[in-house]
Amino acid sequence: MPIGRLRFRNIFYKLLITAVIAVLCVRPAMSAERDIVVFAAASTTDVVSAIVVEFERRTGFQVTTSFASSGTLAKQVREGAPANIFISANKTWLDYLVNEKLLLEDGYKEIASNQLVLVAPKEERVVDPFIIDNLPEMLEGGFLAIGNPDHVPVGIYAKAALHSLKLWDALKGKYVALPNARAVTALVEREEVPFAVIYETDAKTSKNLKVVTTFPPDSYPAIIYGLGLIKDYDSHAAKEFVKFVLSPDGRDIFDQYGFVTLKN
Repeated sequence: MPIGRLRFRNIFYKLLITAVIAVLCVRPAMSAERDIVVFAAASTTDVVSAIVVEFERRTGFQVTTSFASSGTLAKQVREGAPANIFISANKTWLDYLVNEKLLLEDGYKEIASNQLVLVAPKEERVVDPFIIDNLPEMLEGGFLAIGNPDHVPVGIYAKAALHSLKLWDALKGKYVALPNARAVTALVEREEVPFAVIYETDAKTSKNLKVVTTFPPDSYPAIIYGLGLIKDYDSHAAKEFVKFVLSPDGRDIFDQYGFVTLKN
């Protein structure tokens, strides 16, 4: 083979190898740009999971979710956890991240609202009509399940409602505080406690529970779910996810799971 042609072939192969290496090096960055990490309140597990499935189907983006108490997740964001989006079950933890300057300057968008209910296992015999004032006596040595009132939104709402109804002091030593809304629901579903205070949406999706009573809306702060983009991880893909959640189709999914959607 002529020397000139040999040199040309060697140069061609070198250029090809360089191009392949460049593509391999860029691919992780491109993949990372397309990946989305969503931190969401435990009580949104079903609805957010459904939204993720539809969003991935439409866009091809990949979404990873982490569900826990809003307070736990907000603190993880504060410690630098690489999440793109935070969905909270109350405004307190969203405001916390706003004050820490960890959300984009437009703060957050309110998505939906919920209600607080008292539930019992489906087969539990409950006096009819149910009188909430008699709750401490009706525990009969058992415990009331609530979220941790120090930082878990469903527990914070529960404490406010029970305090408003002048039952909080009577229930001291008679409740068990759990780390998130799903843990509360699971405990009463397993019939390990006779009653629990949970969100109406969780009660609607459970086949093993019955609503004993709905707490008066004025007995606790409005339950508002909000969504915020985390400043250091506000990728194009993440912004597209937010757009979908706030779109009519995204709001329809929230409606399907029993939430009351809010207009921004």
